[in-house]
Amino acid sequence: MAPGADQERRSRSWIAALLGYGEFLIDTAVALALIAGGAILLGVVVYDFVRGLGHEPVVGQVLELLSGLLLVFIFTEFVSTIRVVIARRKVVVEPFLIVGMVAAIRRLIVISAEAENLLGTNQFRDLMLEIGLLAGTVLLLGATVFALRIRRGDNDESTTGSRS
Repeated sequence: MAPGADQERRSRSWIAALLGYGEFLIDTAVALALIAGGAILLGVVVYDFVRGLGHEPVVGQVLELLSGLLLVFIFTEFVSTIRVVIARRKVVVEPFLIVGMVAAIRRLIVISAEAENLLGTNQFRDLMLEIGLLAGTVLLLGATVFALRIRRGDNDESTTGSRS
């Protein structure tokens, strides 16, 4: 091997290592920001729920709580995804599909609560269409996760970001 080629390979290796450290720092900063945001959001959601008890209808309060908690869950799934990316040094698709499912389910809950007030209007038809599309999205994303797990050859949840 020529001495110039060896030198070039070492300089590329050094650049790759530097970029890897930069990527690690950015991933870590994003994860910390998501943890802080998720913790603050959790506090706000619980505070709003407790503050509204006795002043607003319980069903509405519980739906707002559930919607907020699902949003907190999305934050935690992103943190788990970043953890997997840092540990394995590669991006895994499955956690993003799960986040998409949770987001679609969260929207389903919100518009289901709104649908009751719109019975008999044109907006009700639009909401029913959106509910159908969201349900189809959840089914499609779920089938994709299932297919990925079958293709991988196991059903362990280590790539979903689960903290078992």
